[in-house]
Amino acid sequence: KQALSPRGAIGLMQLMQGTAQSLGVDPHDPVQNVDAGTRYLRDLLEKYQGGLRHALAAYNAGPGAVDKYNGVPPYRETIDYIVRIENKLRLAEIIP
Repeated sequence: KQALSPRGAIGLMQLMQGTAQSLGVDPHDPVQNVDAGTRYLRDLLEKYQGGLRHALAAYNAGPGAVDKYNGVPPYRETIDYIVRIENKLRLAEIIP
């Protein structure tokens, strides 16, 4: 069964259809989905000069929201998402 969020995000990397289209992939294909999701995250890290919190917020809420608020938008879902990822990175000893 395909991973599909209530908001329409598709596959392992939970890509929105528009994002998948802009990256030229079929979001239902697992290999293309993971490749596109990692490329998109890399692009966001570059856009925000390596700022992990900004990149994660943009991945979750969209770059428009991060740009609008000039940082992490005050959305509970986005804040919780960032905290979950940061905690996992700390457990993996990737970030202090």
